Amino acid sequence: MAYIVLSGITGCVSPASGETVTYGTKYNEDKIVSYYKRDVGPTSNNNFTAQYFVVVVFENYTQNFVFHDSGNRDTFYDSLPT
Repeated sequence: MAYIVLSGITGCVSPASGETVTYGTKYNEDKIVSYYKRDVGPTSNNNFTAQYFVVVVFENYTQNFVFHDSGNRDTFYDSLPT
């Protein structure tokens, strides 16, 4: 079984992580059903920054990983299993 470790995701702002690899939140890659990228530009609620998402659909829930730049988002996205 392989895991995505939250503390190992560079540039992820939500879910936030100050965790260590040893005790961090882990997501089971074997439970991934699908995933995709999504960009959200500045809106009336978010005037100052664009946000870049990777939405991962697991068997029992969906997790949004939020980044402030597309580079870190794309690196994480490319690391997910195909």
